[in-house]
Amino acid sequence: MGGVTYEGYEVQGDTLVFKFKRTGNFFTQAIVEKEAKAEVDEFLAKVIMEVDTNGNVKRYEAKLIFDDGNEKIYKASEL
Repeated sequence: MGGVTYEGYEVQGDTLVFKFKRTGNFFTQAIVEKEAKAEVDEFLAKVIMEVDTNGNVKRYEAKLIFDDGNEKIYKASEL
């Protein structure tokens, strides 16, 4: 059985990529909520969640759900 771990983030051009890794050979279908934060100075056009499952990498674009001028909150889902 495996779980999801947060591996960090990186800026790729104008895109912020949050990286997660899942290992193992059996995964439950439970909904798991993870929070990751980054402080960046430059303008970013996109925010991506990248999930590596045993070497199979999938990317999901995050949607902006909150912006007060100082803080932005994005939400991404594998669903």
